Amino acid sequence: MLLYDIARWKVSKANAKKHLEMIRRVIEWEKQNRRLLYFTRATYFLLKTEDLSVETWMNIDEYEDQESFDKFWKTFKKSNPEYAGGFELKDKWVSLFVPNSLTHEVFIEKPELRIA
Repeated sequence: MLLYDIARWKVSKANAKKHLEMIRRVIEWEKQNRRLLYFTRATYFLLKTEDLSVETWMNIDEYEDQESFDKFWKTFKKSNPEYAGGFELKDKWVSLFVPNSLTHEVFIEKPELRIA
């Protein structure tokens, strides 16, 4: 059973370049600290739109099961010194988001309904 942690947010076009650079920095930190992360895969998406004022982004972290998801969220705390660098980047990154645009949901895959 796969579990998907999905976040969506908006960024003003004025912050688009800074935002993309921050995503790159976050991904680099995640690659360097892979042992601290429990997802099996992480992917970022940019919504294709004609809106000239904002970009809409989505991130999907895929977890093997509920146990790995729970284990990550129990350790991913600002009080945990191993994650200090990640939280420093995350705080700078989130500051670029359009206020109140961040949404977060968790979906559980139904393997018996998978096609292919």
